[in-house]
Amino acid sequence: MAEHKLFDGDVPHVSTAEFHAHRERAPHLEQPVHQGRLNAAFAFIIEALQVHAAVKPGTDDVTLSDLGCGDGGLLQTLRGVVGLTAYGYDFQPSNAAGWAERGVNARQADVFGTDRDRIILGDIAVTTEVLEHLADPHGAVRWIGEHSRYLIASSPWNETPESHDECHAWAWDQYGYRALIEQGGYTVLRHETVGQFQVILAEQKEATPCASS
Repeated sequence: MAEHKLFDGDVPHVSTAEFHAHRERAPHLEQPVHQGRLNAAFAFIIEALQVHAAVKPGTDDVTLSDLGCGDGGLLQTLRGVVGLTAYGYDFQPSNAAGWAERGVNARQADVFGTDRDRIILGDIAVTTEVLEHLADPHGAVRWIGEHSRYLIASSPWNETPESHDECHAWAWDQYGYRALIEQGGYTVLRHETVGQFQVILAEQKEATPCASS
């Protein structure tokens, strides 16, 4: 099992609003390298809806919060999914341009920092290509696990201290990533690799919906 902290100190520069303030919008939905893992995340969301329907039959609506939604690509693919209300948060200013273009419900917020108390966590939480950027991914997963019954997460599986994206603060192999999710109280239902990415669907049976805003 491998987990690598790729920064010194308590807060990596790559996790700060200052670092992201002038970064360009990244339309991952249209980029071939990301399409496979987004398709996998979409499939896992549909599976979570099916599991939820079996566990709680008759549920009228399931909510999903995309925490670090980027320019809204995944949210766009979820439009029209019956019985799902999806919304997103992201703190990179350039990504806001995509929300109107894609017709998705998202707003700018520092999800894991100063705005945490104003975030609404849905029945399903999504953190695709997010956890590897955070100062404290372990605490983030535990916080999500307190409120969201299902978690869909993705991060690279093949990075090391010697070879990794310079914007990443953490790296995990498949065993390390699974341990990260499980320490948040989740049971992993699915764990797949798609290209350079690993995608997880996990369930937390003790989660309590978050009603703060």
